[in-house]
Parts: sequence; C-alpha cells; structure tokens
Amino acid sequence: MSSFNFAEWIRENAEKQERIKMLQRDGLMKLLTANKPKAVSNLKDSYTRIASTLGKSVSSEIIKGRELPDIDDIDLAAGRSLKAAILYNDLRGFSQMIASNPDRRSLLVLDSFVSEMTRITSEFHGVVVDCAGDRIMSVFCRPHNDTSVRPIHEAVICAFWMQTVVYRVLNPILNQIKLPSISCGIGIDYGQVTVARVGIRNRNKLVFLGNAANWAAKIEDIAGAGETNISTTVHRNLPNFMTPANKWYFSPKPSVENPSWYTCNLMFSDNIPPQVP
Repeated sequence: MSSFNFAEWIRENAEKQERIKMLQRDGLMKLLTANKPKAVSNLKDSYTRIASTLGKSVSSEIIKGRELPDIDDIDLAAGRSLKAAILYNDLRGFSQMIASNPDRRSLLVLDSFVSEMTRITSEFHGVVVDCAGDRIMSVFCRPHNDTSVRPIHEAVICAFWMQTVVYRVLNPILNQIKLPSISCGIGIDYGQVTVARVGIRNRNKLVFLGNAANWAAKIEDIAGAGETNISTTVHRNLPNFMTPANKWYFSPKPSVENPSWYTCNLMFSDNIPPQVP
C-alpha cells in the first residue's frame, strides 16, 4: 500500500480549486458579455445616417399617380401624388370593454369590427391602408387627372353604412352575449395627398401626407359616438340623392365651435346601402 503524500494532495487540491475559479470566471464573463447592452447611438452615427439619406441624388418632383400604389411599387423616400377621400373610423367604447372584460371575447369584437369595416370599405371601392389598434384609415381615390367627385360619394356612403352595421348588427349581437354596446366616430376629408414610403429596410410603411389626411384625422377625433364629421369640401360635394325629397335626407349642421366641418349621425333604414350613381 502506497503511503499518503500530504504535500502532493495539497498541491493537487490547489490546482483543482484554481481550475474551478477559472471556469467560474469564464462563465461569468460569458454571462456578462451576453447581457451587455448594445452600444448606445451617438450624434456622430445619427449625423452619418441622416447625411447619407439627404445626400442621395433624387428627382425633386413627386410623380402624379394614377392609382393607389402598393408598397413594393415605391422606393424608400419616394411618393405618389393623388386626389383622394380620406376616412378615419375609430371604435368608441372598446377600451372600457377590454378593461371590464379582459378575455378573448373582447379581442374577437375588435377582430369582427376591423374585418367588417374593411369589407365595407372594399365594397365602396376603397382600401384600408392602416389599422392602429381600434382605428382604421380608408382611402378612396381616382387617377390624378380624374376630376370626378365619386370618391367623396363612395366615402360618405361607406361611412354611413359603417355606422348602420355597427348600430343595427354588431351591437345587437354584443347585447346577446352580455357585452356592452360600442360605437364609432368617423371623419372624412377630400383633397390632394402624397403617398410616401418611409422607414428603414424591412421596417417601412406607406404614409399619407397632406391637409386632407390631417383634417380627416382631426375631425374624426372630435366626433361623438355614432357621429360622422365631414369637411366643408365633402359637404359641398355630397351625393345627389341626399336631398330633402327622399328618406336619406342629410342635414349636417356646422359645429358651433368651428364652422369648418359638419356633423351628423345618419344611418340607413334599408337592409342594403344605396349605390353610388
């Protein structure tokens, strides 16, 4: 039997402990490296990126578009000029619903609303171009050289049919399943807009620039539950059938606070919407 060498045991144990410490240090360094935050952007980096973008050689003219472009049809920082009716529709009461009913039924309500409003928009030759939470943006347009006001008629009838479907179809179903009623506020304006593609690679979108887009958003924001706000431009070009002589009489009244828009709470009594002449 070999004798126990205490000095050798001390040496081996010390080497073992040192190896353990090295492994622990390596592991800690890897952990720290993995969790190390990315370098914070600085002014020099921002300057380089912005100068590079603004230094690109581009034509100063925005192309006049003939139709609403697809995002893949436009380069970054490029755009198309169109005449369009812009419609914003915001769901009222949904935030309270999801706060008091935080379950999947509330999300199904939102999905039903967005899906149905998108279908209605398509039926009136419009396109839903943006959806931010419980708010959608629809566009009705014609080629740049088309002076027809048909997009206004399509947007207006579309808006009133949206209000009709919410009040006469969606709310009765919500009441049946013990959920509170909801409503929507709508704003519409018409005019020249620029459709531009902005953002970074793989993270970009189409945006709509111009007074019509801005004003439609603003008058939608102040619309009450079930109300449709329209600009003076839209009011001057209402569909011909909206006269006192028929059952779809539309009599908007200028707001007391600001007479540059008109408010109404029109809904259709028939089970199908009127057709755009």
